[in-house]
Amino acid sequence: MAQKTIAVIVILLFLGAGFFIGSLAGGFVGQLTVPANHKAIIDKMVIEAGSHKLSPSYLSTGKTIWQLSSLADNFYKDGTYQYTLWVYSYEGDPEVYVCIWGPGEDGKTYEVELATSYPRDFTVKYGSTTETFTTNHVLAVEVS
Repeated sequence: MAQKTIAVIVILLFLGAGFFIGSLAGGFVGQLTVPANHKAIIDKMVIEAGSHKLSPSYLSTGKTIWQLSSLADNFYKDGTYQYTLWVYSYEGDPEVYVCIWGPGEDGKTYEVELATSYPRDFTVKYGSTTETFTTNHVLAVEVS
């Protein structure tokens, strides 16, 4: 009887360890799917809300048909482009959502869409540029 109980406990421990290791590997593999230039944009971008620096988290990536009219020189309507979705948070609360599109037809222009969860100012620093916004905004970014 005791051997059967120990065997069940050992099997449960192995299952638990397997799920834990699998979740770590899954998170690592998910980060491998992020386009390198999109990650480079996020690495150079600092977003602050008030005096708080927000932390970025990767949400998803994919390709879809472009339906927006901005940056028409580099993004053709009904063209298919890569995108990634990110959320910038402070202490777990989502503050600013970021969608990066591109590259565009020129191979170096990306569109960065910023949407805020709260009606308050947020500051975006990218390279030597610093801008403050109150509402949603779109930036054009070139990656060399």
